Formats: sequence, structure tokens, C-alpha cells
Amino acid sequence: MKQRLKLDVKKVVITSVVLLIFGGFSYWGPIDRDDVSLHISTLENEYFTPKLVTAFQTKRTKESGLISDNTNYVLGEFGMVKHIADKRTKEAGLLRFSSEMNSSLHNDLWAKEIQENLFKQYGDKKDVVVKKKGEFCFAEIYDRGRLSSLYFENKLYNSVQGFSGPIFMGVQVGLGGKIEKVSYLTSKETESYLRKILRSNYLEQYIGLNLQDQIHEIDAVSGATITTKAMADSITEAFKLTASQLLENYYDFDFGDFQVSAALTYWWVFHLLILLAIFLFAMLPQIKKTKKRRIIMAVFTLVYIGFYMNASFTYVTFLMPFMGTELSMFLGLYALLTLLGAIWGKNAYCSYVCPFGAAQMISLKYSPFKSKKLFISNKQAEYLRYGITLMLFVGFVLGYKEFGNYELFPDLFGTEISSFWFYIASAFVLVSMRYPMFWCRAACPTGCILDSVKQMSKSKAHKK
Repeated sequence: MKQRLKLDVKKVVITSVVLLIFGGFSYWGPIDRDDVSLHISTLENEYFTPKLVTAFQTKRTKESGLISDNTNYVLGEFGMVKHIADKRTKEAGLLRFSSEMNSSLHNDLWAKEIQENLFKQYGDKKDVVVKKKGEFCFAEIYDRGRLSSLYFENKLYNSVQGFSGPIFMGVQVGLGGKIEKVSYLTSKETESYLRKILRSNYLEQYIGLNLQDQIHEIDAVSGATITTKAMADSITEAFKLTASQLLENYYDFDFGDFQVSAALTYWWVFHLLILLAIFLFAMLPQIKKTKKRRIIMAVFTLVYIGFYMNASFTYVTFLMPFMGTELSMFLGLYALLTLLGAIWGKNAYCSYVCPFGAAQMISLKYSPFKSKKLFISNKQAEYLRYGITLMLFVGFVLGYKEFGNYELFPDLFGTEISSFWFYIASAFVLVSMRYPMFWCRAACPTGCILDSVKQMSKSKAHKK
């Protein structure tokens, strides 16, 4: 008798849904969210801080809620993000600008900072004259008494969202119509990603780009793709919205169509093939998973994915397309492999691919201590992990993109010894010598999502 091929209908259905979602985002792109709550992180910078003038204890108000700048990103214009009608609040009052702000972003403080930043770069070698035009501040840079270049920043108009909100950049352009320098100013991006970008030659790629040419493409930084793409988009927006208003009298051509984008080089294909091989190792039952092979694989993922690529996967990647952020082809396929590994491979990512899990596994293997049970029950650890994941998910959806920085991998594998996250990550690895896989079991939101997908995909055992 011929044996029929048995398909797990539940897994097939879930896989079909996942493929449809990924196919939809690949074709139509990320969901465009226009609600202001997505941009709460743009509310404050070093020039703009709302202050509570008068506080009233538990008074009844007509409405209360979150307050942010409006969708046009003109600081000083407020809008209510979420209205809560007729609720009691602990305190309510009037909002005003901080005393340093005066009436707009265009003020002496901003001009002074531009002056100081350029002095740090050039010292007495060049003369810098900071000017104001409308709501903007910019600078003329003179070399031996002759105007040589112009400098401006994108701090007034900035709607581009990076991993954790807007990214503020400075741009210096020569009178000949080419970019002379692009500098990073500030953002809420993950510190280790920023350090990786600044240590690379990413910013140097902007030097020499011709403003009269419409389209330019530079290389993104692997492991910091979203941030480097957002930086390029911020520069594009800066020329369209800021430079076009500031520099129109200095050039006899229109550079409003200037556009620069960052994309990964085709090395990402090689990296993806390596990841695919690891997933296949984890998922194929024909390959025996001996203890020796598991340790070898753990060392490989720790070195290759962790320290070399610094491409640990996080729960935020799943949310990005729903929040309006476009993923790279590499990151999108990485996410797809991760989900398919959870559906068909008993969460292959957490077991074999995650470099932070590999670090804990290796520390446990060569630990001088005898492993002990967690000081809380497995059920309590599970509840704790679900609670953390739910809190981060809700916060991120409401617009707090800083919640995406809750991750230990980048700082550890980027060896960011100046970041306190590096020491927290190291502490979790050391704790795993005593309490096996403590981060994975009690605090990892990515593992929580993938384990949930794995549980959803399980078929009920049939009684014989």
C-alpha cells in the first residue's frame, strides 16, 4: 500500500497567513500611520521642553491625555494625541516653553551651539558666521576671508523615523554644489548601533555627492540597517524641507529633488545563506543534534552572528512594518526564517540561532558552579516574561519607540563597555552559569513571541 503524505493542517494554515502578511508588506510596503502618537518621541530635544506651570491636585477636567507637536512638526504648535473625556487626573495645568526656549526654536541657544560645534571642528582655521532666517539657524563658513561652504541642521523639520524616533543630522555643503561633510548630532537610537555606524565609513560616503544629481545610493551598515537608512532619508528630507528654504540665494540651481538612500551590499545574500544553513541544521530531523555539535554550533553563532554581524533578532522587528518602518530585504527574510523556525522547527531560532542564547549555553557548559533551579517557579518566570513582553508591545504601539532599545545583544556583541547595557548583558550571561538560560526563561520578549507561535502551531496529540 502506498503511504499518504500527511500534512499538519494547523501549521500549513499558520504558515500561509505568515506568507500572506510578508507578501503584502513586500508588495505594498509598511503601514502608513498618520496618528501623532507615533511621534511622541519628537516632543523633546535640547531646545524644546514643555513645562507644567500650574498644578491642581485631583481636579476634574473636561479632557486630558498625551500632548505632542502636531504632524507638521512645527515646534510650538500643540495637539492632543489621545482625548480622555471627563476623567480625574492627579494633576493638570498649563503648558509653556522652558525659559531657555523663548518663542521658537530660532534662538541664541541654537545659534551658539552651531558656533561651538563648528569651532570644535575647525578651531581658528576658519571663520564661522551663524545666521538666522525665519525659524532657522544656519552658518556661513569662511576660509581666508572668502565664503567657502554652508552648514545647516534638520532640527526644525524632521518626520523621518529611525529605530527609536527621529535622527538629527548636520550637513555642510560647498559653494560648488557638493556635500563636504555630514555629521551625526543626536537621537534615541540604540547606542551600540550608533557607535558601529560612527566607527564605519558610513558618513564619509556622503562626501562629494553632487547636489545637482537627483538620485544617490550609498551602502548601509549591516547590523544597523534601519538606522543608516533613516539617516539617509533624514538627509534627503533636510534638502527638501530645510536647505531649499535656507540656501536658495547661494545657488543658481534647485536641489529640491536631491535624494540619497542607503542599501545593503549584496554581502547580505551570503549572510542569509549562512543563516539558512543554521536553520536547516536546527529543523531537519535527519541531522543528529549531539551535545558536541550543539556546542560547536553555539560557538559559531556566537562568533559569526553575534560578534561579526551583531545581528541578533529582536521582537521589535516583527512590529516595524505595522508601525510604518520599512525593513531591508535581509531583515525581512531573517524574520520570515525565524517565524518558520518557530512553526516547523520547535523555535529553532532560540535553540540554535540566537547568539545571546549561545553565550548563555556556553557559559553554562563551562561553568565552575553546579546549576540550580530558578529562585522563582517556571510558571512565575513565564508570567514575568509575558508581562514584560506585553508592556513593551503596548508601549511601542502607542508610539514609544524607545521601548525598542530593550535588548541586550547589541551592546554585548558590540563590546560597548561605556554602556550600562553591556554590563547588564554580561551579568545575565554570568548568572546563567548558576541559573540556566535565565534571560531566555524570564525576560526575553523575542523568545516569548516565538514560543507563543510554537504553541499555536502545535497539533493535539491523537489518542490511540
